Amino acid sequence: MSKKEPIQTDEQSLGDIGERTVQLILTKYKWTADIINSDFGEDIDCNVFINNTRTNYHLRCQVKSTSKDSDYVKELNDGDYSVSISSGLLKAWLSSYFPVFLVIYEEDSDLCYWTNPIKQILENPSKLERDNPSIRVSKNNLFNMESRDSVLSEVKQFYHKIQRLEEATVSCNVTPVLMPNYRVIPFHHFSQYIYAESKLKAEIGGDFIELLPSWMTILKRLDPSNALPSIKFSSTKTDLEDFLTMLKQKLMNFNYSTKENEWVSFVVSPIQIESNNSSWFNQLTYWTSYSKIGENLVNDVEYSFEVPTGFLGQISRRARSWDYCHYVNPKKDFAIQFFSCNEVTPSLQNIDKVHSQNIKGQLVLWECRKEELENVVKIISNYELALKLIDDSTELCLIAITNQMFDPFMGMYSVATDWDSFENGGVRNKLEKNKLVNIIPGNEYKGKIPDFLDEVLNKFENRNYKKAIVTEMEFIAGFPLMHDEREIQVSRFQMIQPTEVQKIEVKTKNIKTEVNRKNFQIDFGLKDDSMGNVPIYELLISWSPNLLKSSKDDFLEIKTEILRIMDDIMPTKQDDTIQLKNTFEILHIAGEIGFEKNNEG
Repeated sequence: MSKKEPIQTDEQSLGDIGERTVQLILTKYKWTADIINSDFGEDIDCNVFINNTRTNYHLRCQVKSTSKDSDYVKELNDGDYSVSISSGLLKAWLSSYFPVFLVIYEEDSDLCYWTNPIKQILENPSKLERDNPSIRVSKNNLFNMESRDSVLSEVKQFYHKIQRLEEATVSCNVTPVLMPNYRVIPFHHFSQYIYAESKLKAEIGGDFIELLPSWMTILKRLDPSNALPSIKFSSTKTDLEDFLTMLKQKLMNFNYSTKENEWVSFVVSPIQIESNNSSWFNQLTYWTSYSKIGENLVNDVEYSFEVPTGFLGQISRRARSWDYCHYVNPKKDFAIQFFSCNEVTPSLQNIDKVHSQNIKGQLVLWECRKEELENVVKIISNYELALKLIDDSTELCLIAITNQMFDPFMGMYSVATDWDSFENGGVRNKLEKNKLVNIIPGNEYKGKIPDFLDEVLNKFENRNYKKAIVTEMEFIAGFPLMHDEREIQVSRFQMIQPTEVQKIEVKTKNIKTEVNRKNFQIDFGLKDDSMGNVPIYELLISWSPNLLKSSKDDFLEIKTEILRIMDDIMPTKQDDTIQLKNTFEILHIAGEIGFEKNNEG
């Protein structure tokens, strides 16, 4: 076997650059764009967002580079390109449920050009009689930021045809909620609003609460019925972008008297399209929530979690990765995290109950004499059980007979595999089914459980929290966020010699700033000491943003002062002797967090 290091060819590099260039353009459209690793004809999968609302519209791109794919890509006399594509692949694209676009990456100019190959095939179906028909890509058809509307138009036309939109109605249900207490606004407060002149038809609607997402049981109502009232908005104009624009205009006109630190959120159901001539219907979007804060209508997710430019997003993590959702700026050597809140849902409460029941089933408390301990171990080890000594200070030792991998202090336990084990306890089931209760020396302990053990065994049962802190990875689509409970955290990480720590602690304590923000705090402390002789420390600045500003805008308003504070307390080091030299390297290697590729190198 060759011992040479693997080498990336120029063709592979150009192919990667072409795909990443197209991916970046689609991302700048504020659409999601993921590179497809399996090679079945497409390179990028994209989910389209309209008016910052996620839709069910998808597209895919095949990316060809002029040098890497020179066997397939030919430059014509007029400067345009011709691309050979197998007829089998074109037939697959013809029958797909999403549009596929062909994009040429021209490495000499770093420009991209695009076309809709299926449109060319439909205009000239005889092309499919050849094994590898040619698709023409015009140099007049640039693929860049200015081409977004053209791409979106092609996507809409595709779905317009397969969804039979000629005679249909688009609609959604909207529930106005007074925040931050999740109070449904009674119908009689907005009856005039419903019937006011509008481009959208409005009528009173409602759904049985049992048929809605479980988090909607959080919404508090004056009416004790099992139906959740809503406003149904509809239009025979089937363009999704137009419908969203009209919907936002209508929501902006919603007037309701609010107190200080209150606002109105709108829970918007998935937008649905329904045929006027049959029972056919389809969902075009997901659940969404908007909020009217002051005089502005905002998308809840964007208001809380949109990140400024210049940051690399987190794209992968492991079980051991550092919490929570970091965006890192390698150039300025810092990371930010945006947090928000929502009320705890019944699902989360139920998860805690399941945790609690599983944990309590992992052990049976027992007492026996010291000289009997060895015999206990000998008996239970044959049944994959373990002995944990709790107290041997008296004549009778207090022990726990547990599953082998159980350690409640580290959060380790094995989930019950059947309902008997879940309800009765896995360990107790083994003892009873194998008739060990009368064989094991001693007796089951019935006394008071030691406080330290009782606390960890009842950790989930004793929880009484009202709010759940969420990042953009945990938020529930459509669930209104508590914008008054947001938090921004800005961090810089460094490997610091123990002799330098006290100096930084003094600087942190004595730093002066004119930042005026709720809950503003500067902290410095140990983050990780497992990476060798030099521990990792974190300088953390946190605050709650102004209710009337998005998290992004609030951060940008004081960004310069935040960076000044960081540079005064713990400036970026240029030290080649340090193993991990900056925030990016520390989060990526020590924190085990994967980030987007840094296009700046």
